Amino acid sequence: MPLRGTLAPMGKASRRKQELYQGVDGQGRPLFPQEGSASVSLLGVPVSWVLAVVAASLWVGAHLPEPIAPLAGVGYLISAIALGLLNPALGAGFAIVLVPYLGGNVSQGLGELLRTAPIIGAAIRLLVDRFSQRSGAGTPWAPDWRIVVAAIAAMLLYPLTRLTANGSEWATSSTLLDDTLFLIGAPVAMYAAWVTFSHLPRSAIDRVLSYLPAALTVALVVALAAWVGISLVEPLTFRGVVYGRLAGLGFPTPTAMGVAIALPLAVGLLWGTSRRWAAGLALIGVLVIVLTESRGPLLALFAASAAALLLLRDVQRRTLIAALTLAVAALIALLMVRYPDLIGRLSSGTLPNLEGDALRVISWVAAIQIALAHPLTGGGWMSVRGWNDRELGSKNVNLSHNVFLQGLADGGVPLGVAVGTVLLSSARSAWMRRHKVPVYWVAAAVALFVCGAWDMPQLRSFAAVMGGLALGLVSRHDVPDEPEVF
Repeated sequence: MPLRGTLAPMGKASRRKQELYQGVDGQGRPLFPQEGSASVSLLGVPVSWVLAVVAASLWVGAHLPEPIAPLAGVGYLISAIALGLLNPALGAGFAIVLVPYLGGNVSQGLGELLRTAPIIGAAIRLLVDRFSQRSGAGTPWAPDWRIVVAAIAAMLLYPLTRLTANGSEWATSSTLLDDTLFLIGAPVAMYAAWVTFSHLPRSAIDRVLSYLPAALTVALVVALAAWVGISLVEPLTFRGVVYGRLAGLGFPTPTAMGVAIALPLAVGLLWGTSRRWAAGLALIGVLVIVLTESRGPLLALFAASAAALLLLRDVQRRTLIAALTLAVAALIALLMVRYPDLIGRLSSGTLPNLEGDALRVISWVAAIQIALAHPLTGGGWMSVRGWNDRELGSKNVNLSHNVFLQGLADGGVPLGVAVGTVLLSSARSAWMRRHKVPVYWVAAAVALFVCGAWDMPQLRSFAAVMGGLALGLVSRHDVPDEPEVF
C-alpha cells in the first residue's frame, strides 16, 4: 500500500480518545492554552506565544555582533527554557525549527546549548508531570518508568564525564563551564528529545511534526547557500565548508547525520499530500549528504529506505525502480567525491586510503579497554583521545565512533547501561510496533541506529535532537482505541 494510506480512519471511539488527550500534558493541563483563559493570556494572546515571540527576537539578537550577542544569548536561553516549561509542545516545535542553525555569536558550548534550550525545558516539564502523578496514569502512551529513569541517568551522567576528565590536557579547568554547556546542549539534549517526544500526546506530536518538512527544507537550502559562499546566511550557519566538505549545520558528518535521520520523517509527512514535493525534498537531502562526503549517514538513509519499502504493502514497481536508481546514483556520486582516485586505484589492483575507517574500529577497541580499566567512572570526557599514549588523539580522534561505546568509554558502566537501555528499548519497541505506527517513524529510527553504529549522532545538537525525536516516536506505548497504522 502506498505511504498515502498509512493512517487508518478513526472510529467514533478513537475520535473520543483523541479529543480526551488533545493538547494536554500528563496532568490534563492544556499544552496549547485556550485563547479565552485569562490566567494564561496577555491582552487576549496566550502567554506562551508572547514568550515565543520574545525568544525568537532574542535568538536573532544572539547572532548580532558583540556586545549584543552574549546578552541576547543569555536572554534567549532563559526565555527558551521557560517556553518549554510553560508549553512543551510549542517548545519542541521551536527546537525543531531552530536546532539546525548556529546558536549565536557566542562561545561554542553556550551556542550548542542555545540550539536545544526549548527541548530541555520541555523535557523537564514533562518529567515533572510524569512523576508528580501516580504510575504515570495520565500518560498511558509514555514508556515504562524504568526506561525513563535510564534516560534521566544518561542526562545527569553525561555532564559529569567532564568533571571526571577535568585537569587532563584536553579538559583544562578554564574550559570546564563551556565544555559542560556543550555536553548539555548535545548528548543531554538527545535524551531530552526522547523524553519529550515519547511523552507528548499524539495530537501534539502530529502538530509539532507538521513543522518538520518546511523547517528541514529551509535548513537544507541554507546549508547549500553556505556551501556556495552566499554571505547572507553566514550569521546563521557554521562554516559552510570544512576540509572541502559541506558543513553549514554543524561540521560535515553531524550535518549529514541530522539530515539522514530527519529526512525519512519529512518525506513521509509530505508523501500523502504531494509526492512531487516529497521527491524533491529527498533529492535535496541526498545532495546535501553527498556534499558532506559522509558515508555512514548515506548508508543509514539507504537502510531507512529499505526498511520503509519492506514495511509498505503493494509498493508500485516504478517507486522501487526510482528508489533503487537514486540510491545507486547517490552511492556512485559519494564514492567519486570521497575517493577521486578510486577507479585508478582499483584498476591498478590497490585500494583507496581507508585510514579513517580503520581509526573508527580502533576507537571501538579503545572504548572497551577504557571501560574495563575504569568500570565505574569511565575515562572521562574525550578519554579516547588519551588512550594508548595518545595514539588516537594525535590523529584527532577524540571519541569512540559508536553511540553506545562512546558513552561506555567516557562514563563507564553506569552511563553505558543508561544509554544502552534507552537504545535497546527503543529498538525493541520499533520492532514490536512496526505495523502500528507510521512507516516513516520506523525508518527514521533505523537511520539513527545505523548512524549510531558507525558514528556519534549525539555529538552535535542537530543530529542529537533528530535522533532523540526518532527514538521517542517509536518508544511510545499503545493507547486504548488508538487506530492501528498499516
